[in-house]
Amino acid sequence: MLPESLPSETIRPERRGVLEAFYGRPWSWSERHAMLDFMQQTGFNAYLYAPKNDPIHRNRWQEPYTSTEWAAFGQLSAHARAGGTEFIFGLSAVGFRYSDPAHLALMQSKLRAAKAQGIRSFALLLDDLPSRFESSEDAAAFPDLARAQGWLTNELLKDVEAGGELYFCPTEYHGSGNSAYLWALGSVLDLRVPVLWTGREVCSPTISAADLRNVTAALRRAPVIWDNFPVNDLDMQMDLHIAPLTGRTPELLAATAGYFAAAGALAAASQVAMRTTAAYLHDPHVYDPAGAFRASAQASTSTPQEAAALTFLADLARRTPLIGTEELHHALWPAIDAFWAARGSPPAVAGPDLSGRPPPQPITPDEAPLRSLAQDIERHAETLARFSDPALRANLAPWTAKLAGWGRVLKSALGALDHPHDLRAREYVLEELPVVRENFHWVAGDTFDLFARRCVWAAEAEARATARAATPPEPAG
Repeated sequence: MLPESLPSETIRPERRGVLEAFYGRPWSWSERHAMLDFMQQTGFNAYLYAPKNDPIHRNRWQEPYTSTEWAAFGQLSAHARAGGTEFIFGLSAVGFRYSDPAHLALMQSKLRAAKAQGIRSFALLLDDLPSRFESSEDAAAFPDLARAQGWLTNELLKDVEAGGELYFCPTEYHGSGNSAYLWALGSVLDLRVPVLWTGREVCSPTISAADLRNVTAALRRAPVIWDNFPVNDLDMQMDLHIAPLTGRTPELLAATAGYFAAAGALAAASQVAMRTTAAYLHDPHVYDPAGAFRASAQASTSTPQEAAALTFLADLARRTPLIGTEELHHALWPAIDAFWAARGSPPAVAGPDLSGRPPPQPITPDEAPLRSLAQDIERHAETLARFSDPALRANLAPWTAKLAGWGRVLKSALGALDHPHDLRAREYVLEELPVVRENFHWVAGDTFDLFARRCVWAAEAEARATARAATPPEPAG
């Protein structure tokens, strides 16, 4: 685990960054300043500004920032510098024409305007752009896209002063690392330029030193890892991503030139996971994901009750790219299985169990643990809704609401099963399910839906059996 404050010299690698580079609403200036404070507490020492939905950064990069925006960048850079953090200003180039001197001049002017605000480090980010030239003039001027991008990067490097750096994210930023594009890029790109790389996939479940051998050879330098965790943009927006970092080998860091964690639009929630990344960076050889998360939950909250509620939600909202098919492997299954074991078995008419759940383990039949969990869910949801940290409380709110909804479903399902004669109780369960499911934020998948429907089936069966027992037999002919 990582102490709340840690001298930066005790952490490796030298570059330990946080990326604001997601799709979606960019952070506010106050969120950025809060992130710098968090970074300085936890050992991160580089902040890269590159939100995809800042149009002046990316889609309309040829337009200048206003003087108000430049002043805000200057304040952010000064805050970073005061805490020993490298502030990296991102440059992007949608539709850049490599053969047009005016486009180069515009890019250089934006770099120089940033320098006027005290910014010394930059990043040219050409990720998620077309993999071939968009103009015939560029194709005539350069042998291939890699060499054109290398030329542009080298030109911009001339305006980066001593003490600053120019990072580069290539258009091909993940994969096997052995492509003609990467070999061509490595042959022309100035060796002083660090190159960002996400691993074998955009969001890589695992990254090892072996995964970097090809790309290191092709680029003629070890890459800087751009780890797309805990980012949760695009089709991951309904996933909370406050789980601990996993799947990074202890030997990985020695094979890199740095490591940047990609945060998500929920800045405060991202910090919960990034505390575990900080623990990994501190000493990957002793890193324990479970222990790091316990420490993070404590550091991210104000009371043991808040830490317990955050841990409970994290377990149920566990879906991330790092865990593959284990998204349903939460801690509630033993209690669910014990509940149905106490009743003989789940009603067979309700259909099969959920695909992807963990294999059932030997248990003692008992309804009490699940009934207790129903109370726990209600209590944890109330705690989450009253979190002391307003930023974290707001970030978690949609998932908190989903957890509270599942708590209502579980409570009403148990009630319907306890009162099988009450048709309205069963109807209420089935009415509540679509209301809760309307919230698409992911909490435990269909676990509670399946359990509730099984309760309705079981209650119906009991009601029918009771009615049959109460019906006097027909008199004999």
